[in-house]
Amino acid sequence: MANGMASLMVGATGLKSSQAALNTTAHNLANIDTKGYTRQQIAFKDTQYVRVSGNYKCPVTSTYGLGVGVNEIRRIRDEFIDRAYRSENCRLGYYSSQYKTIEEIEDQFGELQGVTYQESLENLRDAINELSKEPSSTTKRSSLIQSASAFLTRSTAVYKGLTDYQATLNIEVENMVNKINKLGKEIFDLNKQIAKIESMGREDANDYRDARDNALDELSGYINISYFEEPNGEVVVNAEGVPFVTLTGTLEMSTRTTDGTMLYIPTWPAFERDVYPESVMNKITDNYDKAELKGLLLARGSILVSYDDVPVKPEQKDYDLTTNEGKQKYENDYAEYLDKQAYYNKYIDSSAILTAISGLDKLVNGLVTAINDVLCPEKEMTLTAPLMNNGEEVMPNTYTYSGIAQDVMYDVYGNEVKGRSENGTYTYISKEKLYTDKEHTNAATVSSYNYTILDMDKTDYGMDDDKTVGEEIFSRADTPRYIVMDDGNGGKMYVHNNQNERGNRTEYSVSNLHINAVVAQDVGKIAMTTLQGKEDMARGQELLDIWSMDFASVNPEQYSVGTFSEYYDNFTSQYAIAGNVLEDFVGHWQTMVSGYDHQRLQTEGVSSDEELQKMIKYQQAYNASSRYINVISEMLEHLVTSLGS
Repeated sequence: MANGMASLMVGATGLKSSQAALNTTAHNLANIDTKGYTRQQIAFKDTQYVRVSGNYKCPVTSTYGLGVGVNEIRRIRDEFIDRAYRSENCRLGYYSSQYKTIEEIEDQFGELQGVTYQESLENLRDAINELSKEPSSTTKRSSLIQSASAFLTRSTAVYKGLTDYQATLNIEVENMVNKINKLGKEIFDLNKQIAKIESMGREDANDYRDARDNALDELSGYINISYFEEPNGEVVVNAEGVPFVTLTGTLEMSTRTTDGTMLYIPTWPAFERDVYPESVMNKITDNYDKAELKGLLLARGSILVSYDDVPVKPEQKDYDLTTNEGKQKYENDYAEYLDKQAYYNKYIDSSAILTAISGLDKLVNGLVTAINDVLCPEKEMTLTAPLMNNGEEVMPNTYTYSGIAQDVMYDVYGNEVKGRSENGTYTYISKEKLYTDKEHTNAATVSSYNYTILDMDKTDYGMDDDKTVGEEIFSRADTPRYIVMDDGNGGKMYVHNNQNERGNRTEYSVSNLHINAVVAQDVGKIAMTTLQGKEDMARGQELLDIWSMDFASVNPEQYSVGTFSEYYDNFTSQYAIAGNVLEDFVGHWQTMVSGYDHQRLQTEGVSSDEELQKMIKYQQAYNASSRYINVISEMLEHLVTSLGS
């Protein structure tokens, strides 16, 4: 047995250990509602032993202990569940960000809220239908202008809502990059505090470890991470395959903007690369469907789009394949379509916002162009010299260049020009020359100028005294439809205008449209009567036939070509389908994340009943140690008193 003084040591260690256990239990109870707190458990150990050597009569060596001590105060945490939770939380963030975007798009079109975009389409069709029955009716014409204005107002509002939401997603990308960097700095700082405390060997930095685990949990939703703990207690974190939090600091993320836009692209400056290179951006297999940041980038897209980005598959029925020229034209257009489809699949199809913006713009452009073209019938004119108006060259639709047959052409500034042709016909971009390479060699020469003019043999006239011609319903901002010129025979020639008052090329894009003020103020100037002043029923029927003609496909690889109504139905159905799929994915991964979180709570959470039981147990142990010391103290006092007497 221990001697008297050693017995006091046994009691003292019991008091100290019981007090530590009471403090740990009280700490658990105090943090029962603290988010991310991990239940702590005290583990006891034997203190040192004293060896007592025998003598020659009893050579056996014996030992006795000096009490109990605290081995550690450990967190009850399962690392396996933590890793599983963070992995699924990362995947949940990826799908949640895209699902939210689909919901926003559906809200913008209002198909689920009762104020539908389709209603504005139907009202415009009904107004045209009524006008086709009585083309000269001022009331019917006014109704058409009102319906057209309502359609354009609704289209503009939806378009602005979509572009504004893209800007919102862009801000979220920037904010998320900042959050990721902040969490990385927080983890690094906690690493140093944990290492400092635990290096002394006196205690575990459990509360700091909880804070670090909370930061890792949050970080796992934003970006795909992997991590491991060093022997000194510091955690090294890799993000998207590169070092992020190291033993010496954090390699922070930054952003760049794409050319010609303000769209942020996350980058790793230390590694001179994007966080998500093109090779992995659209990849979702092999664990690439993770991270809210990636989901945001995909939903937002990384380019600006318009109706021209929607590929249109050429139909053989629209070409004269009995001639070599017709065959060549079809082959060239089909090759251009394949290029545009590949571009669409790579940069647009994966983005809900980009497909919505380009798809809506395509619908509006196609509808307003069809209506305008009926009211303003046009024909092509090819000249060997450019048209001149008041000493200035009139911008043609296209130039034709001879002697060039290249897939890629560049203007004089080295900018790539879209389109290609065996004979060298390229989209005009207001430059005098095109080149086959960026070094400005092998310049092509202009062989002809291609213009579009109002067909005076087919046009109708307004009911006003001037018998107005060439007035469209939908106009581009600051851009008259025609430049009126002398045809050289005492008459007028109406040349289709391709640039606004500032000299920039303009298109019939929803962001650039308004109702033509001329016909809005005087509906009589809508050209639907003959030169003799009779109403043109055939023209009204042409307007009505627009709704039954083949228009386009949302995506030729997935949908067939349909009418405007069919196009819109397919357009909205793709979001309904995508929304249902993403909703299922989000629900599945939310269940997974909640399940792992529930397992963590079962293991790591604080039970008030259990802790109160421990409180009573350790209080009794404390009281027992105290009573034990009193007994030893009384015994020693009795012995000392007896020996003294």
